[in-house]
Amino acid sequence: MEEVVFFMLVSLAGLVAGFFDSLVGGGGLISVPSLVLLGIPPQMAIATERFGSIGQAIAATIKFWKAKKIVWKYVAPLCILSLVGAVIGANILLNINGKFLGVILGILMLVLLPVVFLKKDLGIKHRETNRKNTSIGYMIFFLIAIFAGFYGQGTGPMVFYTLIFFLGLTMLESIGTSVVGWLLLTISSSLIFAFNNLIDYKIGLVLFVTMSIGSYAGASTAVIKGDLWIKRLFVVLVVIMSVKLLFFNSP
Repeated sequence: MEEVVFFMLVSLAGLVAGFFDSLVGGGGLISVPSLVLLGIPPQMAIATERFGSIGQAIAATIKFWKAKKIVWKYVAPLCILSLVGAVIGANILLNINGKFLGVILGILMLVLLPVVFLKKDLGIKHRETNRKNTSIGYMIFFLIAIFAGFYGQGTGPMVFYTLIFFLGLTMLESIGTSVVGWLLLTISSSLIFAFNNLIDYKIGLVLFVTMSIGSYAGASTAVIKGDLWIKRLFVVLVVIMSVKLLFFNSP
């Protein structure tokens, strides 16, 4: 009976995390702490959640592809940066605690939030960008990919900030375009975690299924509601995520 309750709680965490991850990112701030509270060691919780996130990324990619919200010209560069960043970051997980960097991330999200809030068209209308801004965007994305490779919590909003500011994408385009790179990042980092025996596959498979379901529902909601609604939700959830990272920052 205890095992049934345990996996029901894991399933609930996966559904909720997958749903919000496909809306505004940051699902790891729900799923990873939930696994730790259920008694999973922090490193294994991060690695197991990453394995489950493969399902989340697949489901979101399918939905955003169908909705034509993926800007394909950016996909290949972002995938390459995600792959390299994931390999570097996943190896860092084996030797570092990400709590301090999580606090830095929380501060950055709050500092950048007024820009999104005050510029009405930002994230709502697609903007053309230049080579300089694109290059800066790629460099920042690469740094985020490294961080996401070993920690991951709260990195979704930072990716969206980057793609909106520097590549001129709308909210939905930034989510749809980044999820392809995230799929590659989750697969590559999961392989490294698997090699180091950090994944609990029984829990991971439950998360894979439930995060897939939650993710597809979240992506569908995002497409139906549109960019303005997502932007408003983004502002609210970034504040919540930042508070979590700053004051309740356990893996």
